[in-house]
Amino acid sequence: MTIDHRGELDALVYPLFSAPSIDRAEAASLVRAMKRGEYFPHSMAAYSKAIEQALGQPDPVTAALEPPYTEGQVREFLALLHEELEKAKPWPGGD
Repeated sequence: MTIDHRGELDALVYPLFSAPSIDRAEAASLVRAMKRGEYFPHSMAAYSKAIEQALGQPDPVTAALEPPYTEGQVREFLALLHEELEKAKPWPGGD
């Protein structure tokens, strides 16, 4: 399966390089930054779609990136992030 929003997905993985942990609090922090329009130039809907596509296919979500977490840990974090995005609706700019 192709991830149409690969750039958006990579933008969600990059912060994991400096994240001390990848838990719900970190996911909520990223969502707050998205809502404020900080660091994430695309719509929250685009990030949500990228996560859905990534988690719905078997290929590695980290692609060429090598974050300091395993593929399984990154997938778990993306699932948490998606839950936090859903809780943050309605999104600025719509969904």
